[in-house]
Amino acid sequence: MKWCTHSLSHGCLQAVFKAMKNYFSVALLLAFSLVVRSQNWFPLLYSLSVGGTQVTDTHRSVLFQNPALPSLLRHAQLGAEYESRYAITELDSKGLRFSYPFSHFTVTADVRYAGFDAYHELLTGIGFSRDFGGRFSMGLQLITESRYTVESDRYYTGFFPQLGLFVPLSSGVAIGFSAYNPFQAQLKYESESRPLPSVYSMGMKLQLSETVEWRIQADQEVSNRLRVGTAVELIFREKFFVQTGVSYHHFFVPSVGVGVEWNRLQFNLISSLHPILGLTIASGLFYRFTR
Repeated sequence: MKWCTHSLSHGCLQAVFKAMKNYFSVALLLAFSLVVRSQNWFPLLYSLSVGGTQVTDTHRSVLFQNPALPSLLRHAQLGAEYESRYAITELDSKGLRFSYPFSHFTVTADVRYAGFDAYHELLTGIGFSRDFGGRFSMGLQLITESRYTVESDRYYTGFFPQLGLFVPLSSGVAIGFSAYNPFQAQLKYESESRPLPSVYSMGMKLQLSETVEWRIQADQEVSNRLRVGTAVELIFREKFFVQTGVSYHHFFVPSVGVGVEWNRLQFNLISSLHPILGLTIASGLFYRFTR
């Protein structure tokens, strides 16, 4: 920004206010992220799975979910997600997912954007999964995380894998496992390195009846306390879904959600309420390609 040596013109005032807005937005986001980090340490909140129970959620496709679950798809699928977090625009996120099942394995491509012009994060992933005759499924996703700040005017990028396993023990019981950044990769800046989240997740799903499903999940980030979550889902005619659940990590966070399938479309709407940070609303729309 050029300094105005004479009287402040209208254009100069606009430039000053724009620069102040950028720096203020960055400061606000960084300050707020300290609060969020102390309450909610994992940036991927599994927004479409109530209670953070995505490791065994086979009803919906979630960005950066358990990499083994896409192997259960029988048709190609395109999906979009949007999440409004705590009524703060800078924390909103949006993403896309495409999945294509080949004869022996399934390929997925994920992209997720969060932030604004002065500071934002971009997460991309390419995944491969395979189902081994219905006995178990395995998956691997290769992830790239990039962060941009206006101060340096450049992107800083880290690379790491995500591993997944899904095992149906019987017709009514299944377990799942996910390791996100298991080797604790770091993001290297010009003068320092910062650790990226490294999370191990274990979940279980119980089919209590034809219309009632119960999921429970525990997540352990290597530098934080254990997070646990649970959800009960009601399924009506395999077309309408109602979720309710709660998660705990320092605070109890209740959440509810509804979903509906119509022809090739599936729509989900989820909300959760943090006792301090406020309301989060997430939605997802998926289209299934069939022959």
